[in-house]
Amino acid sequence: MNSNTIIGSTTVLAVFGDPVSHSLSPLMHNAAFSALDWNCVYIPCRVQSEQLSIAVRSIQALNWKGVNITIPYKQAVQAELDQISGDAEKSGSVNTIINRDNQLIGTSTDGIGFLRSLQEEGHFEVKEKNVILFGAGGAARAVIYSLINAGIKSLTIVNRNFEKANDLRLQVLDKTGFALSVYDLSKLEEINWDLYDLLINSTSVGLHDEQSLVPVIYLKPKHFVYDMVYKRGDTKLSRDAKQVGCQSLSGLSMLLYQGAESFQLWFESDPPIDAMRRALYQYYE
Repeated sequence: MNSNTIIGSTTVLAVFGDPVSHSLSPLMHNAAFSALDWNCVYIPCRVQSEQLSIAVRSIQALNWKGVNITIPYKQAVQAELDQISGDAEKSGSVNTIINRDNQLIGTSTDGIGFLRSLQEEGHFEVKEKNVILFGAGGAARAVIYSLINAGIKSLTIVNRNFEKANDLRLQVLDKTGFALSVYDLSKLEEINWDLYDLLINSTSVGLHDEQSLVPVIYLKPKHFVYDMVYKRGDTKLSRDAKQVGCQSLSGLSMLLYQGAESFQLWFESDPPIDAMRRALYQYYE
């Protein structure tokens, strides 16, 4: 039977968010099912905030295998779940829901997906590295704890809203004992840029514009630049990094590996990652 044929026994998965039309998760996961010839389908579901509770409970009512969570619900969805596990316990960010044994289990694959993409596609190990991270929102929280667990030497957060970044600093200190530093975005000239090995943009700057939070004069060839944003033609930060001679990765790589981790959690089986990668990168060619 054609794996794309939807019948009564088809296994259903989805991504919940608002907006969700931009999501490439359906493309990636349906490519995986096709490669395996599995009778499964992954669909995008735009969920409005007032309907989030109903939508999450429908996962069990409709017997769906699992769901990914994207903006803006990675924090809010926790209240609707039976159990929180893994990185999500500390980060407060859930991107994967597993429907198993009459329980909805929430976890995050963002952090491990980020690290795997660095290791497997960037050939970069974070242990004992100095990291500078732009942003203090959900995306930053999703990767910070994985970076600390992986043994980074130091972490500096740079954010437009200093108070928000400082609150995150205190939260991380309380939960892990790891002391990180914080800079206001307006004081980039005070930063010792030669110190850092890994530079991460976790904000949405560059997605809908040609802006970068990091002036090119501060980039050094020794920096590995990871822009979590992905779009056709690359972001200004990614282009500047390549111009300077930095190694770099985009958020497309993180999407691939966090998706692969979600797949493994749902099916307890290794995903066809080459098929998933091919679907994503062909879309952007």
